[in-house]
Amino acid sequence: MKPERTEIHPVRLRLLSPVHIGTGEELDPFSYVIRDNFLHLVDTGRWVAESPETALLEKTISSTGFAAVRTLIARQIDVGRYAYGRIEVRSKQLLLTYKNALERQDPRNQVLVSPMPRAAADARAYIPGSSLKGAVRTAIGNAFVGAAGVTSDDARGAPGRDDYNRKIFGGIQRDPMRHLKFRDVALPLNGTVVFEAREFALKPDKRPTPKGFFEAASGEMDAGKPVEYETTISLSPFKLHGQTVDLAFLTKAMNDFYRPKFFEEREKFYRRDDAVYRATAASAKRIETMKNREALIRLGHFSHVECVTFDGVRRPATRLVKGRRMAWGTTRTLAEGLYPFGWAILDFG
Repeated sequence: MKPERTEIHPVRLRLLSPVHIGTGEELDPFSYVIRDNFLHLVDTGRWVAESPETALLEKTISSTGFAAVRTLIARQIDVGRYAYGRIEVRSKQLLLTYKNALERQDPRNQVLVSPMPRAAADARAYIPGSSLKGAVRTAIGNAFVGAAGVTSDDARGAPGRDDYNRKIFGGIQRDPMRHLKFRDVALPLNGTVVFEAREFALKPDKRPTPKGFFEAASGEMDAGKPVEYETTISLSPFKLHGQTVDLAFLTKAMNDFYRPKFFEEREKFYRRDDAVYRATAASAKRIETMKNREALIRLGHFSHVECVTFDGVRRPATRLVKGRRMAWGTTRTLAEGLYPFGWAILDFG
């Protein structure tokens, strides 16, 4: 059946917690410097090319070690001229690690930072519309697990089983999700910060494990105020397993899928930690009082297995340890050990 005519609706995206969308790359030590609690993205190549001592710089860079070159860039580059962006560093651990790396000139400590995607035109960070669509797709797929006859073997990709995506959405040529698109969400220059991600375990005696440094869009949990952006959804309502998938269906599917997970995670993992429980309290109240045309969603990295797999058929493949699969769903990763990643509200009103 052909989809109905395309509808374009304005959408307000309210970020409840930090959102990190990965790029598959990391900022290398020559592409940034940290000064006065800000990470400055710098064009080192242009700095070298425009220097009155280009030959000397090139010789120094080629003849000294990695750590010495990093220190040279950190101390001499003019960020006012050669920086094309700056990001607030909230992580005290990153500030300390970077300072020690420069002072000790330790080549083993690269101090890598995972960035957000950036627009080529103005280098501003953004949340891709495809990330929003992917999270919506998970909620829609979950709503049709039963109707499509998906089993845990399908979800795990067992030999001889149908791919669960094919069962729910059809083949690539027929996938109805091509009729749904979100516009990219451009973030302001001060819209992202750098956090340290720390793994938080259910076991009370296990200390948080550092997971690296990540640029993330700031949310109301860490900002202490509402954080809202505008985007649009383009949707041609379509039929799937006899059901019309329209804006009302999307809203219900997202809330049915994501809303219980927020509260289950909060009670299961954060109840015993007063700081984290308090940090998530305002968002919990906001979610409890959502309006009819608002939907909860979880975006990006550190969304965790429960939010990227389907209910009832979830069988994630975990690591083998001594011939046995490790348990899943026993940890959460938090920004600065306080803020869960990825929670947001879509307002279709």
